[in-house]
Amino acid sequence: MKKVILATIISTGLFLGGTAQAQILSPENEQSLIKICSAIKSNNNWKLHKAIKSSRLDARNIAKGLVCNGQDPVSFALTKNATKTAKLMARIANVEYDELLAKL
Repeated sequence: MKKVILATIISTGLFLGGTAQAQILSPENEQSLIKICSAIKSNNNWKLHKAIKSSRLDARNIAKGLVCNGQDPVSFALTKNATKTAKLMARIANVEYDELLAKL
C-alpha cells in the first residue's frame, strides 16, 4: 500500500509544473530522477537499470511520467542519440519506438 501511495504522489508530482513539483518531491527523489535522466542520456542500459532500481520507483511510472528537459524519456534519449536507452524506455512504456523515431 505504501508503494502505491508513494508512486501516486511521485507520478502526480511529475505531471505538475516547476515550483509545484519542487514542493511535492523531496530532494532525494529529485536527485534520483535527475540520475535517471543522466542514465538515459548516457546510452547505457545497465546504468539506466541501476538508476531506476535505486530510485525505488516503478519503471512504468518513470517511462510514462518522467520529463527530462521538457521531453518524455524516449524523445529525450533520441535527441541525445541514445538509441539503446530509447528502445528500452519505449519497451517499458509500451510504445512503438519506430513511430516515435518517425515523429522526430
